Amino acid sequence: MTRLLPLCLLLLSTSLARADDTASSLDVRGADGERIPTRVLEPEGRIANPPVALLLHGLTRRKEDWLSDAGPTHGGILKDELLRAGYRVYLLDARRHGERATPEARPGALAKRAHQGEPARYVAMIADTVRDAQALLEAVLAKGTPPRVLVAGYSMGAQVGLLLAAREPRITHLVTMVPPHIDPSMEEVAPSRHMGRIHQDWLLLTANRDDFAPVADSRALFDAAPSRRKRHQTFDSGHALPQAYLDEVRRWLPRAANAR
Repeated sequence: MTRLLPLCLLLLSTSLARADDTASSLDVRGADGERIPTRVLEPEGRIANPPVALLLHGLTRRKEDWLSDAGPTHGGILKDELLRAGYRVYLLDARRHGERATPEARPGALAKRAHQGEPARYVAMIADTVRDAQALLEAVLAKGTPPRVLVAGYSMGAQVGLLLAAREPRITHLVTMVPPHIDPSMEEVAPSRHMGRIHQDWLLLTANRDDFAPVADSRALFDAAPSRRKRHQTFDSGHALPQAYLDEVRRWLPRAANAR
């Protein structure tokens, strides 16, 4: 195993989520029957059949990251932008995170053990999270066909987003921020093994001093995707992107909103 490091050392700090009166919960179950903690936020204007966005948090984080303006994700700013653009926004907790965390969950420790050559429990956590995200999308899309289906994720969430997009062609747009390098030997959860099925409109945001996602690996992911509409922007930073990354997302979103 190479380069799979305990991202929790960078992302462990917690942030207080802003209260959001428009949020509601959604009762969705995974393939194994486990409840998937989910929050739903309605767009401004309450338009009929809005586009939908699924936001995926990073390692050791939680869905409430997308309600806070604090780093490293600055997720509340992105969430607000999506709501203003007319998206219905869905937030879920990954396995072993947020409402699903227990004293023995220790997702950061699982990543560290995977780096040390014991990947099984880390692989299961990621694979189950991908299946949960797909189950949530199934529930959402069973109610109708929205004009756009956007998936956005930060760090581990970007990894999950890529894996989800590879298996779910109904996703139309994809935004991934600093997806970490995952050793190809962990085939089921290594995005590099699945990029040939990424056909969505795709915005990839990476950093040129990111120990968790080396520049060459990020470029290889981008080049391997057959998507006809894709953009790769690199920032002068480490794994925690500067808040200015949101400007790039804002510039990209109007094009996404007008496509298809």
